[in-house]
Formats: sequence, structure tokens, C-alpha cells
Amino acid sequence: MEGKILPAPAVAGILKSGFVEVRLHCDLGSHAAANKALQLDLTNNLALPIFVVMDPDTKKVLRVHAGVAFAADFAEFLLPAK
Repeated sequence: MEGKILPAPAVAGILKSGFVEVRLHCDLGSHAAANKALQLDLTNNLALPIFVVMDPDTKKVLRVHAGVAFAADFAEFLLPAK
């Protein structure tokens, strides 16, 4: 996803127009267990990759996408949250 889908024009344009990227690595590093617990709390899902759209003011989870996707499908996931 990071190498092909996120930089795809259909997706990158949406991301650049109003999203703030935050990465939570749940499978690597010294904070992996705590990050995995946060992922489960936010999404009720331990799938990787997983993408979360949150309201920046309320911190409410608006949308969750688990797994890989084609660029057009991922763009459709992002658009309602814009």
C-alpha cells in the first residue's frame, strides 16, 4: 500500500487535500505491543495493514479499512471522510 497505492494520483490527491498522516507500527519496535493494543481499541481489529480516518477535533473514528486495496477502491474509502 505504501509503495503503490498511497502515492497513486487518485489517492495522493485526496490525502494531500485535507488529511494528516500518522503511522502506528504494530508489528515492529519496542512499542509494538502498546501500539497493537491501541489499534485494537480504535478498530476492534488486528489486521495489517489497517487504515483509520479520525475526526481531528473529537478523535472519533469515522472510517476503518482493513487489508490491501486497489487505488480506486481506497480513494472511495477516503472520499466520504473528506
